[in-house]
This record gives sequence, C-alpha cells and structure tokens, in this order.
Amino acid sequence: MRTVQIVGAVEERRRRNRARKRRLIGDAAVSLALERGLESLTVEGIAEAADISTRTFFNYFSTKEEALTVGPSSSAEELAALVTARPADEPVVRSMRFLAKEIAESFVPSREQVALWRRNPELLARARRPADQEQIFVTLMRTVADRMEADLPREVYPSVLVVTTFSIIEWAVRASWQDDVGKSLDDLIDEAFDLIERGL
Repeated sequence: MRTVQIVGAVEERRRRNRARKRRLIGDAAVSLALERGLESLTVEGIAEAADISTRTFFNYFSTKEEALTVGPSSSAEELAALVTARPADEPVVRSMRFLAKEIAESFVPSREQVALWRRNPELLARARRPADQEQIFVTLMRTVADRMEADLPREVYPSVLVVTTFSIIEWAVRASWQDDVGKSLDDLIDEAFDLIERGL
C-alpha cells in the first residue's frame, strides 16, 4: 500500500508540473495574441515568449490555436492514476469529486483569456474538447468499475458516474465565469456532488 501511495504522489507531482508548464505556455500565447493580434501569432513567437523551444511547444500543444483555449492537460492514464491513488476505503463518488476538482482547474480561464475571447469570440466557439476524450471516458469507466468490482458493461453505475462527473465540471466551470455567482469553482462542484450523493 505504501508503494502505491509513493507512486501515486510521484505521478501527481509530474502531472501538476506538466499542467503548470502547459499553463505558462498558454499564458504566453494569449499575451502575444492580445499584444500583436491573432494574425501575427506564430508558434516560434510563442516559444520565444515562453522561453522554450518550438519542439517543447509541440510536446504540449498541437497548434497555436490550441494554446489559446482551455482544456484538460492530463492524459487518460494520468487521470485514472489519480482515481487509483485515492484511499481504497473511499466511496468512489468521493474519488470522482476529487477528480472533478483537479480537472476543473485546467478549464478556468485567466482574465487575459477572457479578454481575448471577447475580442475574438470565434476562439470560444471552437474551444476544444480533448482529442482523446473518448479514451478518457473509457479508461475512467474501467477504473471506476475496477474500484467497485463492477462488471462493465452490465453495470451502468461506473459509466453514468464518469459522464456525470464531466457534465458537472462543464457546468461548474461555466457558472464560475459569471461575476454574480458568488461561489468558488470548488464550492460549485461540491454542491453538485452533494446532490449526487443524496440520490439526485
């Protein structure tokens, strides 16, 4: 058990470092786009502003446009590892609450991103879903089923829980962008999961 916890902590640190680096590159891209305009934005310019190589840029983003959007920065395997590393006696819905908060962080836009979207609304319209979203869903469904010792696809709870988790993330993030909500992202996620746990 101790070994699993150590491995989980290492993976979590690696995931957070990657997410932080990805955010820094994205922030550099947004700042350049605001300063010079979308037409003048290049991968080379973003890499220079972020003090990285163009090769490193492509380790985090496929295109310059992708760097201007928000989205999950973790792979299916990394997300599954987060769930697996949770305490074995923790109810799986609590584990997914934790996961929702971790994922949601990567969707929260900076003020500069919001300003860029207001100036270029087409960016928000094409805000990406992860290219491997289907793989993320399938991997997490299997992970949740394994924790519950459930039989996929006969038992639907793991699949419904995963899909519901991502719906909560999308709702909570969008709600948190509104100035008059008066609740933090974590509070919104907790509120939604409280409903789930009460049997909504």
